[in-house]
Amino acid sequence: PAAAPALPPVAAAPTQIGLRDGAFAFGPLRDGLPTTGRATLSGLTLPATAVAGIPGLGSLGAYGYRDLDLNVVADTAWNEAAKELSFSEVSVSGKDMGSVKVNGILGGIGPAVFDPDPSVSTFAMLGATAKTLDLRIENSGLFERFIASQSKSLSLKPEELTQEYVTATTFGVPAILGNSAGAKAIGAALGQFVTRPGTFLLSAKAKNAGGIGMLEFSAAPTPGAVLDRLDVSAKAN
Repeated sequence: PAAAPALPPVAAAPTQIGLRDGAFAFGPLRDGLPTTGRATLSGLTLPATAVAGIPGLGSLGAYGYRDLDLNVVADTAWNEAAKELSFSEVSVSGKDMGSVKVNGILGGIGPAVFDPDPSVSTFAMLGATAKTLDLRIENSGLFERFIASQSKSLSLKPEELTQEYVTATTFGVPAILGNSAGAKAIGAALGQFVTRPGTFLLSAKAKNAGGIGMLEFSAAPTPGAVLDRLDVSAKAN
């Protein structure tokens, strides 16, 4: 018998992406790359299905988000004399979700980092050091949706799962990080955040003025070995 004619493929619906406002500003160029820059995207809207395959974002649909409404900011500057790259703000916020904001300073950033040859710039980045880091997390709905989704899948009451996370963060995190004063401060602050999810603040500064080398991070035998070289403070709400 003659083979049935092949049916034409069904066209996938196009992904709708919107942007209410965007702005980009760049400073002096070094080897064709800007040494300062600020980018802001306001009202970046897209369906949650568009990020389904991205780690950390793929579960947003399961938490009840159909459409995402995001604001993104990235503000950086390079100080050639100090060989420092500062991130005065790198942030992402979402409607009915919350926000994550990071600022910090990298040292050991010389002109070679801006070399157009990727092999040169990549090798130069190996000499970079981490000097400071400040992290601010604000919850405005995402954490509650996460707890509701996870408690349902685990057949637990939301308050039961919350208590398990409080115990895990308060005692488990310090144990993983070496039980130093800084580790205990992080664990206590995370426990407070889980109990009443509002704002979590973390500040870390290298005890060595030159910072901690990237290779030292990768070669550290435990997270606690890195944390011992930092002055750390953490608080919640």
